[in-house]
Amino acid sequence: MIGTVGGCAAAATLLAAGAGHLRSPGTLPAALRAHGLLPAPALVAAAVTAAETGLGGAAAVGLLGGPGRPAALAGCAVLLALLAAYAAWVVLSGRGGPCGCTRAGLPMTGWVAARAAGLAGLAAAGAASAGPTASPAAELTLALLAAAALSGLLWQLPAAMHDPATPGGVR
Repeated sequence: MIGTVGGCAAAATLLAAGAGHLRSPGTLPAALRAHGLLPAPALVAAAVTAAETGLGGAAAVGLLGGPGRPAALAGCAVLLALLAAYAAWVVLSGRGGPCGCTRAGLPMTGWVAARAAGLAGLAAAGAASAGPTASPAAELTLALLAAAALSGLLWQLPAAMHDPATPGGVR
């Protein structure tokens, strides 16, 4: 059950992130330019958005009974681990700037890296699990409800820990 919930949370978060980047296509390239760590920010942003949307969608299809669940969730885990590593690199290098999430103005902090790392772990758990073990419909319904709550909480983590009144903006 934990793997199904984790996989659903990771897939939902990647789909939401990809949709947000498609809705606001300038946010991620602007953040990557502000970080100043990668060449061709617009190209990297397009690749990240495509990966978020494609892997999140493939994982969602797999979790709903379609083919390729373990591979899609493993891909999600790798993408999220790369995003966590990049966020940590930005923070540790002292570059700062916006996180590039769909929340305009939210700064890049260690909480952004922690969120991505947590989601990577959830996606890996989903890739390693065998899927629903009880009644597939009942377990999937419960997993979707739990995943929605978990995904929402993790999505809000960096914003909840951001305090513009403190030095560095982090609680």
